[in-house]
Amino acid sequence: MVMPRTNLVFRRFVVTCCRVVLLSWVIACSPARAQVPEKSCDGFLLPPRQVKGKAVGPTSCLMQETGATYEGRALTRLDVGLDGTVDGYLAKVGNYKEYFSNSPDLVFPQTWGPREIFFGVATYERAKGASMTIVFPRDRGAWNGKMWVTAHGRGTSFKQGQLKVWSQYVKPANAVEGLDRYDLLMVSKGYALVKTRRTSTEGLGEIITTLEDGSTVDYAAFNDTVRYIMDFADVAKKIVADRLGQPPSRVYLYGHSAGARIGHATNYAPGLNVGRDGTRFFDGILGDDPAAGTWYPVVMKAGRDVLLSSDAEKAAFVPEIDVAHQMYNNIWEPKHPGWMSDSYLENKRNNARILRDKGIAKYRMYEVRGVSHAGGESEGWRGQILNLDLAKAMDRFLDMLDAWADKGIAPPPTHSDWAELGDANRDGTIEYPALAFPEIACPLGVYFPFPDSAAGTTSFAAFTGDGLEPLDGRKVFVDMNRNGVWDYRETPTQAWRRLGLLQKNEELTRDTYVACVRRAAEQLRKEGFFSDKTAASYVEEAKAADLQPKRVSQ
Repeated sequence: MVMPRTNLVFRRFVVTCCRVVLLSWVIACSPARAQVPEKSCDGFLLPPRQVKGKAVGPTSCLMQETGATYEGRALTRLDVGLDGTVDGYLAKVGNYKEYFSNSPDLVFPQTWGPREIFFGVATYERAKGASMTIVFPRDRGAWNGKMWVTAHGRGTSFKQGQLKVWSQYVKPANAVEGLDRYDLLMVSKGYALVKTRRTSTEGLGEIITTLEDGSTVDYAAFNDTVRYIMDFADVAKKIVADRLGQPPSRVYLYGHSAGARIGHATNYAPGLNVGRDGTRFFDGILGDDPAAGTWYPVVMKAGRDVLLSSDAEKAAFVPEIDVAHQMYNNIWEPKHPGWMSDSYLENKRNNARILRDKGIAKYRMYEVRGVSHAGGESEGWRGQILNLDLAKAMDRFLDMLDAWADKGIAPPPTHSDWAELGDANRDGTIEYPALAFPEIACPLGVYFPFPDSAAGTTSFAAFTGDGLEPLDGRKVFVDMNRNGVWDYRETPTQAWRRLGLLQKNEELTRDTYVACVRRAAEQLRKEGFFSDKTAASYVEEAKAADLQPKRVSQ
């Protein structure tokens, strides 16, 4: 029997509608789209702090809870949104006037000069991204008893889309999504992680600040607001203590760029690294490429540097490691004193020199070749972007800082290609050069800033022996062979001969390449910058690497 066409059309319509309804129901009920319940966490708020007659601090707390698993570890993830206020200082004129700071003696003289500085109270809102993600082992026996607090860099705001409403970060189907590789390193080592978020783009009208004279301004950002990070960490410490049965025995601060500069301020400004109870707040600081290489540990009074001049100030200095990305060497344009530099890299180096000359023993700077501002937070190619995987060393930097702060085990000396820092005994030989990963020490090509020389990311140009050297995103040639002209790409053998890795009549062979990688990786492992696992993985990868790489950048 043949079904009438009208009935057939109707039947197909009904089936299609049923499928749409069913699909809609599945999507609506999918864990990835399910709404994570919210509940109050006001019970974890501390009493307001009193600063210059003003009550400041978090005033309202909401929280979401999800479960997660990473590398076989069962984890609890808490997303926390806070409303509240925080104290700080800013200016009304000059460079960096918008940097709401708790270390005004560092910031404002180093970025413009003498000017009137105003105390203020700024308001933040979880609906505009004021939040943190707390991750810790579900089994308290898997917790190492310590906590990392992280502070991101500049360029983050709700208005421009980098921040979201506090409750929109977690995806229940994959609750570790949104944590970068450094976050996951901390979690994998058994730490509690506190990932803070704040408005760090100035001049957007996102943060309203009430000044001491009663007036308001809307241009400030929390680029330099240590107390914001500490207030959030105070709430996190109470939550962690409640869930895991005890407060963390050590609290460390990791900061990238402007977040690392917050680390400088925390350690340099007298009395800033102090909690509500009068004791030390952060036990150690890991600064990942401090923004522009600043702040300097310098406060000039009557023509004399008075900072870190007393025994008490030096004793309060906590272990600090700065990781200086050598290839990120932009021009620092703001007006600044003559004893500071226009060069980001020189500022990073000068910072280490000044601390050394002041007798600060609990500071190290490790300069890393071939890496710009971005490092190993993410991995893999993104278009033409390829960054050196700094996570392979960050793994050990975390361990180094912990061992230094917790057990007094000092890490290796400062490493730099600047003889002032790297030539420890002044014999004309740099005993402690910048760190050279095997990709740099045994190159099959060159990393170069991309899209331009001031970029915070890099690309990679292989020694293919084929065609011209590449152009960057601004059509400037990449001088792969360092001869100052735009000419041809070398083969790996030609490049290694030029670099002195081969004799003039030698060819690059598999054995030669593997031996070079083994030496480079072993040197970093011996000094403590690579784990045994990382060093071994480099050697295994070298055994299979393509020694005639194809062109990957144009």
